[in-house]
Amino acid sequence: MLQALLAGVIQGLTEFLPISSSGHLIIFNALFGGGEGGDLAFTVFLHLATLLAVVICFRKDVWALIREFFAALWDLLRGKPDFKTPERRFLLMVVIATIPAVLAGFLIKLLHLDSVLENIFVVGAMLIVTAAFMFVIDRLKGTYTEKDAPYRISFLTGCLQAVAILPGLSRSGSTIFGGVLGGFKKEFAVKFAFILSIPAILGAALLEGLDVLKAGALAIDPANWLIGFAAAAVCGVLAIQFIKLLIKNNKFWVFGIYCLLASAAAFMVALNVIHA
Repeated sequence: MLQALLAGVIQGLTEFLPISSSGHLIIFNALFGGGEGGDLAFTVFLHLATLLAVVICFRKDVWALIREFFAALWDLLRGKPDFKTPERRFLLMVVIATIPAVLAGFLIKLLHLDSVLENIFVVGAMLIVTAAFMFVIDRLKGTYTEKDAPYRISFLTGCLQAVAILPGLSRSGSTIFGGVLGGFKKEFAVKFAFILSIPAILGAALLEGLDVLKAGALAIDPANWLIGFAAAAVCGVLAIQFIKLLIKNNKFWVFGIYCLLASAAAFMVALNVIHA
């Protein structure tokens, strides 16, 4: 039960704080070992909890996007596409930004590059890149919102999200950095990054869910799973609110320092300087 609680807390915080959840998982597994099967099923469950956290924090935007998706689909079927309103523009930006991540996921599977995604030296190097992003974000300013943002910026943000499949390179940090670098207002960059996480989290949950079904390991302890789910959802909401606060006050350098320390820890674990 305590392990389920801790797993939920870690997942909820690291999924959204720009410190790389995958990087932390690899460091943890290198120190203490990682499980298979049932643990993977539990991970899928926690991903759904973090998805719920995004929906809670951006419920108005999520509902507007769902509504506009079906309205836009109806307009396309009638041969009268219209993407001039801010809501439609936002929807199209999310679609454009999701494409690079989908292509990256297929390439990883096609070229069997999964081993690269588990290399702790890669984690250490990418945490340094994440730290650099965090230090730069505080110095950037932007003006664009969904009303006037060029679509090329959403594509740039999507490309950075695709590259963030590398462990240690934070998905949330990379997408926020990409948006601010392209000229998004910081508040909008945060909103766009987290809305963009919805298809990313759904895709990851789907792929991992298929692996679970193939492994045939679905042992469930309802109490532990519910505790982990609740912890991940609550901590996810808190993490998102914390990000909103820091972006307004130009305090992302805090995450930069943390990522540098985590990078040092990753290299020391890799070189067996630190061990369980």
